Order: sequence, then structure tokens, then C-alpha cells
Amino acid sequence: GLVAAALVVAVVAGGIFLGSSRATPAASTTSATVTASPSARVISKADAVAALKAFLGRDPGQVTVNDPTAAAGGQAYQIMGTPDGVFGEARVDVSTGRVISLILTVPATTTVKLTPVQAQAAAAAFFKAHNISIDGLTPTVKLEDHGCCKNYAVEWDRIENGVTFPESVQADVDPSNGTVYSFIEYRAPYGPVASPTIDRQKAIELATTASKLTKPKIEAVQLEVISAPAYAGTGWNGRLVWSVQLSDDSQGYVAAAWVYVDAVTGETMIAGRG
Repeated sequence: GLVAAALVVAVVAGGIFLGSSRATPAASTTSATVTASPSARVISKADAVAALKAFLGRDPGQVTVNDPTAAAGGQAYQIMGTPDGVFGEARVDVSTGRVISLILTVPATTTVKLTPVQAQAAAAAFFKAHNISIDGLTPTVKLEDHGCCKNYAVEWDRIENGVTFPESVQADVDPSNGTVYSFIEYRAPYGPVASPTIDRQKAIELATTASKLTKPKIEAVQLEVISAPAYAGTGWNGRLVWSVQLSDDSQGYVAAAWVYVDAVTGETMIAGRG
């Protein structure tokens, strides 16, 4: 679905970094509310590095710690490693000191020895070892082929009554040996959720018009609650939306559009193009 992690590939000297990033991750129920972390900074950069060291179980080596930037429910330090180091990039919540994402240097493998069930079990064991809860979340597993390499993308989302909420935990798993080399934990705050008045078909019509694609084809449609730093100040955070992904190959190349349709008002917003 649209909330599935989009794989980010950055080629650097000494290896390939693969990691998960998402514009709008998923999570909680229509009746429950995830509480935001306090926004005030309570840990230092040195504390953040110490938290990363404890998570890795070894010294991260030479690192660069950037000032905090927006994260789900608060802010996080970004810690960058070196191309030949033990990790690529990590984010540490400034309020809790928890490592909320990590990207390791990944061997480029096309060997698949694990089944989807085994990949899910490997990711679940990783999260259990690091006290990252997946309780009450719905898992999905996809084998992704990037040409140079393959990976299992394993994701747990909170889905209730057909609505995906902004709480998700994702991992990328080496299909040859079950090693988790990338993960992200996303739990964003949201309030009461309105009941939809725009149905799926109407949402597709509105999204198709807004996309301005010549011959659009519907790729995915999902009902979800938005809550992401990227939409701060836009008025869209906390809304129930139809997330509609479209493509168009009529012009000799593949164009794509990702459109949000407010499930109550019918208002549209272009969330992305490709």
C-alpha cells in the first residue's frame, strides 16, 4: 500500500546504504490517541551517541551529530556515520533517548534463502531484542528486487475498521541470512477521527482530476489518518484521508501522482509526483 516504506538507496564510497523512509506512516485506532513525546530537548548530543552505542552493542566510531529536526511527536538528533563505519545513519528521539531509526551498511545480495514467514520472524526478533513493541499491529511482508540487490521489507501498521493510523514499525531484512539492516519506528500523535462522508469511488474521481495525468491508472487506494512532520502547518495533520496512488505511461514514460482526498470534505492535496 501507499504507507509501505519507500526504499531509499544512497550509493557511497565503500558500500550501499538502504533504508526506509515514508511520507506518511501508519497506526492507532479511531478511539485511541497516541500521545506526543515532549518537544523540549532533554538529552545532549553526547547522550544521543551513548544511546546509539548501547543500541548497536558496540562503539559507532566516528560520527557527526546534527541538531534536532522534526520527528513523529517531537524532535530527533540525526547521527551520521562514515562510509566505512559500522552504521550509516541513525535518529535518536531528544526526549526519550530512544533510537527510532537506523540504517546499516548493507551487502548487495540477490540471494534469497528466507521465506516471507522467516523474514517476518527475524524482524520480530530484532524488535523484541530492542524493546520495540509491535503489539496490536498488522504485519505485511514484501520481497523487493532493486536489480543490484534484494531485500524483505517487513512492516507492522495499526489498522482498525479499515483505517490505517500513524503508528508503524518497519524493517529491511537481508533475504540471504535474516539480518535486519534498517529499521524505523514511527508513532505520531493524532486526535479524534471523523467518520468518512466521501466514498472510495468518489475519492478516486477527485484524485484522478487533481492528478492532471493524461490516462491515469489507479495503483493503490487506502483510507488513513495523516500525521507527519512534513505536513506541519498545512492543516492536513490529523485528517482522515483517502490516499490514492496513480500512474500514467501514455506519454512514453511512467508518470506518477500520489493524492490525498479529505474523506470528509473532498478537498485534495498532491502528496507527491514521480
